[in-house]
Amino acid sequence: MGKYSLIALDMDGTLLNSELKVSAGNRDAVRRAAQAGKQVVISTGRCLSEIRDVIGELPEIRYLVCENGSCVYDMKYDHTIHVDPVPAQEVRNILDLLRGERAVIQVFHENQSYFNAKDTAWADACRVGNYREMFHSFSAFDPKLFENYDNRPFRIEKVNLYFENVRDRERIKARLTGRPLKIADSIGYMLEVVSDLADKGRGLRMLCAHLGVPMEETIAMGDNMNDVEILRAAGFSAAMGNACPGAKAAADIVAPDCDHDGVAWVIDQFLLN
Repeated sequence: MGKYSLIALDMDGTLLNSELKVSAGNRDAVRRAAQAGKQVVISTGRCLSEIRDVIGELPEIRYLVCENGSCVYDMKYDHTIHVDPVPAQEVRNILDLLRGERAVIQVFHENQSYFNAKDTAWADACRVGNYREMFHSFSAFDPKLFENYDNRPFRIEKVNLYFENVRDRERIKARLTGRPLKIADSIGYMLEVVSDLADKGRGLRMLCAHLGVPMEETIAMGDNMNDVEILRAAGFSAAMGNACPGAKAAADIVAPDCDHDGVAWVIDQFLLN
């Protein structure tokens, strides 16, 4: 057996190409890794409802580190291994802060996506229009989602905030900085917000503890700032050629980009070699 026994793959910009698809080359590499007895794990900012279509193409994948590490999940037994929800008081603070702002709020509750909007008409203005089909297919929409939250709070593992410009995003980000939260810039004019306990690195550690896999035997791949902690935590890490500077700085190597099967290259060169 090789030095590494588990590889954790970010989705958008890593496993998925710029068309949000899994290439034939990456699909084949995941299959070969599983056949060799390696664990292939998804590490994503998405929740379960947003990745079921991708997982359907990759039946070899059982474990998920999703929602930026807030939730660690076993697909086989439909079981949550670990969860770090956003404290209810912090959700209330976000709702108060966003009142009157031109912003859309998405929350993940028990592996399901919810928007406080009636549809996806706002997506282009927030520069996430290429995700409109995914939002429409795998999310619930309710403009009154938070109407009674103060009286009846519900568990929220992650909050995504969508803005129409960088200025508003940075202004709200500054207001949230210093709270017991972790905040990451993401696609378009979006902020990803989780508990200060949660990140993909912690999620991977929780999964490895569950599986009895030493962290030294893990590989992580990613492209964005929400991947930095897992790139640092893994035994070996690769940033994509299309990765942001922060992700590249946190990784051991830079792989080919997401449109040139960087995932397959790392699996062949390091996981299976």
